[in-house]
Amino acid sequence: MREVARGLAAAVAALFAMAGVAAAGLALLGTGGVGLTAAVVASAVGGRVEVEAMPAGVLPVAVRGELHVIPLGLSLAGAMVLGWLLLRRRDDGLLVRGAAAAVAFPAALTAIALLAKGKPPLPEGIGGGCVSAGPRLPWSGHLDAGFSVAVGPAVLGGVVWALVVVGVCWLVARFPFVAKGFRAARWPSAGLVVVCLAAAWTFGGAPAAGGVLLVLPQLVSGAVLLGLGVPWTVDTTGALSCVPDIGHFTPGLWVSGALLLGCGIAVAVRRRPLRRAAAAGAVVGGVSTVMTLLSHVSLDVAVTAFGFSVPVLDARLTANPLLALLAGALAGFAGCLLVDAISVSSRAWKR
Repeated sequence: MREVARGLAAAVAALFAMAGVAAAGLALLGTGGVGLTAAVVASAVGGRVEVEAMPAGVLPVAVRGELHVIPLGLSLAGAMVLGWLLLRRRDDGLLVRGAAAAVAFPAALTAIALLAKGKPPLPEGIGGGCVSAGPRLPWSGHLDAGFSVAVGPAVLGGVVWALVVVGVCWLVARFPFVAKGFRAARWPSAGLVVVCLAAAWTFGGAPAAGGVLLVLPQLVSGAVLLGLGVPWTVDTTGALSCVPDIGHFTPGLWVSGALLLGCGIAVAVRRRPLRRAAAAGAVVGGVSTVMTLLSHVSLDVAVTAFGFSVPVLDARLTANPLLALLAGALAGFAGCLLVDAISVSSRAWKR
């Protein structure tokens, strides 16, 4: 029973950490509240936020939207707290603690998803859409809006999230080299977070820092993938599809990557580090693919009137996961060979 209690406490602590990061980020953004904080926490495990707005009158017209975005800053904060508490004792009770946490986390998330309700602040005169110098809607500035979170997807996402964290903890406890890799990444990751938050605060103020606090992993992975030549695209359809396509491709970086790979292979012919480089490529490629899938953003907006529903906006921010897998594997493979080549050169110079 003691290990079960420890697993329950670990799950609760992880949720408190996620809620704290969410509250801090929203406060820096100039908003907050229990309902909105709960909605952001539910989104961190894959929950979808549903918004409905209708004019304050008798017209049977409503605007309904669904937003799916995962604030990975919260997801990673909760994962680190849960993993650290589960691994504090390296004994046979890990699976018992993990099982208790895997049950308690989605159960508590159910209550959080039910609390994720409220009315978002709407600016006056909303309703103009993407088109300027056009007529304003007769109910502009008089919308009755509310948001909620679909409980089912949020709870299912919580189950998957908890099982993934428990599985990673088992790998860390089972294989020492995995634990060594996580320990090596601790301080560089913490330094990156501090630098990014400081830069955001310096150049964009508190709102920029709040946004970075919530979605820093997306920003980092997006920048890395763009540097590897993987384009991110915004695709829109519907009456309000005025968002431009931001996708782009930089073939010069692919040429540089190919040259880097060639140099690494030339080194590998003499030292035979291909197995280690292949493992690095597989890990980096897998991480790149997962981050690409988790960074997906979608927004669906429809207008319902007199029993009919008309889609007005369907927006998607995506990147090709297969291309991310290829680019990440290439970068990991070539980078490992390059590091190995630098190590050989440094030893040769020291002689």
